Amino acid sequence: MVSRIVLAVSLTLACITARSGEPGPQGSDIVTVAVKLSQDGLHGGSSLRAALLVSIGKGWHINSASPSDEDLMPTSASFDPPPGLGVTGVQYPPGDVKTFAFSESPLDVYEGTVMMMLRITAAPDMKPGAYTLPVDISYQACNNDVCLAPATAHVTVPVQVLPKDVPPAPANPGLFGGSTDR
Repeated sequence: MVSRIVLAVSLTLACITARSGEPGPQGSDIVTVAVKLSQDGLHGGSSLRAALLVSIGKGWHINSASPSDEDLMPTSASFDPPPGLGVTGVQYPPGDVKTFAFSESPLDVYEGTVMMMLRITAAPDMKPGAYTLPVDISYQACNNDVCLAPATAHVTVPVQVLPKDVPPAPANPGLFGGSTDR
């Protein structure tokens, strides 16, 4: 109960700071997202993997995808794929259980850089070409003193559908190994 009151007070203070015109941190200044693909393209009827590298500013944390309190906003990814592209197998990393001065109980959070993995599929009849997959990462950033209003990081995943006679080349072997996906 006390943690909910502290969270409510923190949110109120963040809103007052924003309304007063005083500069304050914004969620978009604290969380950035980079995209890494497992290969340079894919064929219709196949898939590739994508890593969403979510970087959280020093001294800040965001709730994990499975927060320890049902009243806390989970970090989540949503997608708006163009016709013919699909997203499956979204994997969120486990959070770290941390104790903070403002909470009676430990919280399941992300800090530093975390990686969300997903699989992008192309329909068998997908025409070769360049496509974009919009992704929104919703989160709420907090530090030991304040929780900011919920925010969304927008990122675009570039997807190249290759002609059948052009094989995909592996990319980012440090994340995915050196082979292509099927």
